Amino acid sequence: MKNVVLISVALLILVLVFVFQRFNYALALNSLVPFQIENPNTIFVINKTIRLVLNDTACMMLIFVWFKQRQYLTLAFFIFLIELFILLPVYFIIKLSLEGDSEISSPLLSQVHRLIVNPLLMFLLMAGFVYQRIRTKN
Repeated sequence: MKNVVLISVALLILVLVFVFQRFNYALALNSLVPFQIENPNTIFVINKTIRLVLNDTACMMLIFVWFKQRQYLTLAFFIFLIELFILLPVYFIIKLSLEGDSEISSPLLSQVHRLIVNPLLMFLLMAGFVYQRIRTKN
């Protein structure tokens, strides 16, 4: 029962983040912080960072429930840290310096955006875990 709840919560988070991908998390934060977040670049960074954290947290919940192996969750967490502290800042620097804070990106940056902000890396990781399980069984 616990696994069903965790899977349901993780999938719900993924669906809600996708459905409300244009939601302005920075605007919601304005009511929680003593200052106003108004700079368009700051708003862009906050919104994309929160989306990354929500997506990857949901994916790590799925990895925890489906694979039940601590080493898989540990690897997923390290990939999340690489995404958060290396890939995402590099993406922000390139995106904001070349195109600004617009939601529409060039074809190359659009693919980078999908890979980093959307949970694509985690889905690829899960596919790798499934492949590894199949290979070790044979």
